[in-house]
Amino acid sequence: MKIGLVSLGCSKNLVDSELMLGLLQEHGYEATDDPAEAVVLVVNSCGFIESAKTESINMLLQLSEYKTSGCCKVLILAGCLGQRYGGDLMMELPELDAIVGTGAWNRLPEAIMAALDGKRPNFTEGHAILPETSMPRILSTPAHWAYVKIAEG
Repeated sequence: MKIGLVSLGCSKNLVDSELMLGLLQEHGYEATDDPAEAVVLVVNSCGFIESAKTESINMLLQLSEYKTSGCCKVLILAGCLGQRYGGDLMMELPELDAIVGTGAWNRLPEAIMAALDGKRPNFTEGHAILPETSMPRILSTPAHWAYVKIAEG
C-alpha cells in the first residue's frame, strides 16, 4: 500500500517523519512523493505558532481533495498540532480519519488499519518518543548528513 507523508515544521518533525517512514516501510508500506498515488496521506504537523497551525490545516484540507480525485482512503494528522488539539480537530475536520500525536507516532500502522476499518482513532497519549539507533529511518536529507534529535519540545 502506498503512503505519502508531508513533513511540516522544525527539524525535530523531520526526524520523526523519517522514523515514521522507516516504521511504515518495516510494516510493508511503500512511500510515494505523489499524493495522487497514495492510499494513505500523513501530515506531520507543527502546532506552536499560528502560521504553522494554519499551514498544517491548509495542507490537510489540500490533501483531503485526493480522497475524491486520487487513491486516498485515509488522511492522518501526526505531530504537535494533533497532540495539542486532537479532540477539537477530529470534530472540526470530518476529512480527517486519524490523529497520531508526538507520543504515539509508533502507533501509526495501527491507526491506518483502524481508519481503513472505518474507525477514527485519536492516539495522543504518551510522551514524546526519542529515537534510538535501532529504529528504522528513511533519510530525507543527502546521505552524508542527517538531523539528530536530542530533545523534545
